[in-house]
Amino acid sequence: MKKHFYNALIEYKNLDRSSFHTPGHKGKFLSEFDLFSLDFTELPFTDSLYEASGVIKKSEESVSKLYGSEASFISSGGNTLCIQAMIRLTAKSGDKILCDRVVHRSVVSAMALLGIEPIWLKRTICEDAGLAGEIDLEDLKLKLSQHFDIKAVYLTSPSYHGVLQDVDQISLICKNYGIPVIVDNAHGSHLKFLGLHPLDLGASMTADSAHKTLPVLTGGAWLHVKDAKFKEHAKAAMSLFGSTSPSYPVMASLDICRQWLEENGEREFLLLKEQVTLVKEIASARGIFIPSELLLSDPTRIVLGVHKIGYTGFEFREKLYEFKIEPEFCDDSYVVLIPSPFNDDKDWLRLITALQSIETRKGKIKSENFEKSMSLPKIRASLFSALIADSKKVNTKDSLGETASEIICPCPPGVPVVMPGEEIGTYEKERLINYGIEEINVIKY
Repeated sequence: MKKHFYNALIEYKNLDRSSFHTPGHKGKFLSEFDLFSLDFTELPFTDSLYEASGVIKKSEESVSKLYGSEASFISSGGNTLCIQAMIRLTAKSGDKILCDRVVHRSVVSAMALLGIEPIWLKRTICEDAGLAGEIDLEDLKLKLSQHFDIKAVYLTSPSYHGVLQDVDQISLICKNYGIPVIVDNAHGSHLKFLGLHPLDLGASMTADSAHKTLPVLTGGAWLHVKDAKFKEHAKAAMSLFGSTSPSYPVMASLDICRQWLEENGEREFLLLKEQVTLVKEIASARGIFIPSELLLSDPTRIVLGVHKIGYTGFEFREKLYEFKIEPEFCDDSYVVLIPSPFNDDKDWLRLITALQSIETRKGKIKSENFEKSMSLPKIRASLFSALIADSKKVNTKDSLGETASEIICPCPPGVPVVMPGEEIGTYEKERLINYGIEEINVIKY
C-alpha cells in the first residue's frame, strides 16, 4: 500500500526548491539533531508541560531571560495555543476586547468559544501600496473613550505582509486607561534581535510562532508574559486549550533554538537584514514595488509588488519555480518570501538571478483596493450565537445578504474574509469567489 502523504513529502523534497517559506530551519539546521529518537512522553525524567517543575521549567526560564519577559511558556500547539491563552487571561464571558481587524482565525474562534465580544479597530490604508497599514490611533482613542468595559487591546504585528504596528505609541495610549496590549507576534519572534519586539515596546503579552522565522519544528511557539499579573494563571489558560500529548521533539527544538539565539541571534539577524536589503534594492531597480518603502515593516520580510511590472503574484510564482524558488504566499498583487539565517548562498543566488532575469511586462495590474476590505461589515449576530445557530450551506454566488455562521479564512494568510455573525455584502461575496470558495454556511432563519 502506498504511503500517500509521506511519499508526497519526499516527492516535494526532491524538487530541490529553495525555501523562502516557513519553517525557519529550512530543513537544514535541525537535521544534525536526532529529534525523531526523542519522541517521548511525560515521564519523571522528562517533566510535564503544564505542571513543569524540571527541565521544561528550566528551558522556559532561560527563554524568559533571553526575551526579557516576566515569564515565558512553551507551546507545541503552535501560536494558536498562545493566542487562545492570551484571550483567556485578559477577558471572560461577556467582556469586550478592542481588536485589530487583521486578525488570525484562532482569535475569532477563541473569542466565540469564550463568549467575548470583539470591538473592531480600523487600520489606516496605504493606497499606494494597496495594503492595510497601522492602527488608526484616533479610532483607538475614540473607542477607548466610548467603551469603558474594554479588557484588552489586541494587535497583529507584524502582518503577513510584514507591516508593523506602532506598539510603543499604542501601549502609551492604553496605559492611560489601564488596559493591556496583547500582540499576535506570530511572524516576529526574530524581532527581539533587531530591537523591534513588541515586548520591548510596551506589550503586556505576545504570542510568538517561533517556527515561522526561527530554527524550530513546525508547531513550536512561545507565550511571553511581561505583565506579572498574567503570569500565575498562564499555564492553566494554556492547558484549557492545549493537547495533553505535547510533542517532545517540538519542545526540544525550541530549546535548541533558544541556545542558538543566545549565541548567534543578534549577529545572524543583522546579517540577514543586510542580505534582504540587497535583494530589495535589486528588485526595486527592476521596477518591482517594495511596500516597506512606504510602511513601517519587518526589515527581514521580502514583499514584492509584482503588479507594478505586469504580473499577478500567482503568475510571478510560476516564474520563480523556473529558478527552483518556493515563496511563502502570493495574491493578486504581491509575492511574499520569508527568509531566515538558514537560507544558504545557493538560495540567495537563485533568488537574485531570478529577480535580475525575469522579464518585465508592459502595463500594470491594478492592486486590490483594501479600503473596502478594511471597512466594517454589518454585524447581525454575536460570534458565539452565529457559530451554534442552525445553518444551511449555500452557493457563494447566492450568498449576498446572508449571515455567515462560520469563519471563512484562507490560510495563508489566515485572516478571515468573513466572520460568524457578519452579513455577506457584495465585496465579501466577490472576495470569497476570488479565493475559490464555492459554498458557505449561513444562518438558517
